[in-house]
Amino acid sequence: MKIIRIILGIFVISLLAIQFIPNKLPENKATGHDDITGTGLLTPEITTILKTSCFDCHSNETHFPWYSKLAPSSWLLASDINRGRDKLNFSEWKSYSKRHQIGKLEAIKEEITSGDMPLKVYTIIHRKARLTKKQVSAVAGWTDEVSKKILE
Repeated sequence: MKIIRIILGIFVISLLAIQFIPNKLPENKATGHDDITGTGLLTPEITTILKTSCFDCHSNETHFPWYSKLAPSSWLLASDINRGRDKLNFSEWKSYSKRHQIGKLEAIKEEITSGDMPLKVYTIIHRKARLTKKQVSAVAGWTDEVSKKILE
């Protein structure tokens, strides 16, 4: 019994100690002129879907939950958000070339229709971010429509 208390004590002390390691969460930036919401490409329905299911990792408008301040979850969040923004950042949409925009749209369609996005680990906690079949269909149709507009 004494060994269990010692192990538990070491675990608690370790958990407290790692709270002092910086989490390096990416900062939110004000929405600029490169944001997709200012392009006229979004319908109200698509805007709602993207903001609910995508923007936390794929824009500079992340809503950090309470657990984003606690290690080790803060480390996972920082990693996921940084990777997400590197792959696609809706806040920097206009800075992408037309070719890249079309490539991003194709990737969006592929990721959501395959069920790879949004991440399962994200939707476990953020249940509203789960996409219904109707929402997947709407976003997939939107990506096709916007790709055609960009080519014009």
